[in-house]
Amino acid sequence: MRNHLVGHLVARGKADERFVFMTGDLGFGVVEPLEALGPRFVNAGIAEANMVSMAASLAASGLRPWCYSIVPFMTVRCIEQIRNDVCYERRAVHLVGIGGGYSYGTLGPTHHALEDASMLAAIPHLTIASPSTLAELDVLFGLLVEHDEAVYWRIDREDGPRVDGGGFGLGDVVRYRDGRDVVFVTSGSILANVLAAADQLAAEGIHATVLSVPCLAPFPVDSLVEHLDGRPVVSVFEGFEGNPLEVGVLSAAVRSRTAGVFTANAGRSFARSVGSTEHLRTRVGLDATTLARRARDLLSPA
Repeated sequence: MRNHLVGHLVARGKADERFVFMTGDLGFGVVEPLEALGPRFVNAGIAEANMVSMAASLAASGLRPWCYSIVPFMTVRCIEQIRNDVCYERRAVHLVGIGGGYSYGTLGPTHHALEDASMLAAIPHLTIASPSTLAELDVLFGLLVEHDEAVYWRIDREDGPRVDGGGFGLGDVVRYRDGRDVVFVTSGSILANVLAAADQLAAEGIHATVLSVPCLAPFPVDSLVEHLDGRPVVSVFEGFEGNPLEVGVLSAAVRSRTAGVFTANAGRSFARSVGSTEHLRTRVGLDATTLARRARDLLSPA
């Protein structure tokens, strides 16, 4: 998904003289095509907080800066600058965080991204884009490239499933499956595991609706309520508990008088082992088999 986004950025850089790309000394093997921008390509070095403050000033001057790093360096390290310099001043800065959730699983907890969405969803004047597929990324880019406030792009290394849910707006959810029995709501490339869980349930005669939330903040509560119809809901997010997806799902569930809710997440502990993305997802119950079991449990409580 990161390479796909870079393709959009290369095209944008050629079309818009206001476009500036800034990297915190990361992206080698990925961002080199952007070096053709000349002075509009800025390697800020391992000084991400400075990079964000610089971007806020560039935006104040009428430019359209994009900052790029892996998620922990783009968010945890820069939270004060994002809050004060970018969002408080309502600057149109795009913040690209690569490697949502366990994307960098083998590099350990310092490189996992499980708290970023929760932190940033609490800040006003910041939109959080969390595409589940390349098609969603395409739509979001078109909707947000000229956004007049800050945008955080939570981009997984994985591409997500090769499915297309069609067009949508910033206040919409995307429907990938229709089913009368239970509803899965998710965001990010973990959609692939959710669709696999829905397939397992379908083989047993249990039919699941599968929804994706491409924009986590502002959260599309009204759109989600329209899809729930009081059915049991499983929210699935690759982040710590209390993340903006499950908070939004719970809010919508109350309004729609949902029969039951299970929030699947990464819990509230750091990984004590390293491994692939799927290995770590399985450890916290975000694999397809466990997600299908959670849905069954909601339908047939003990």
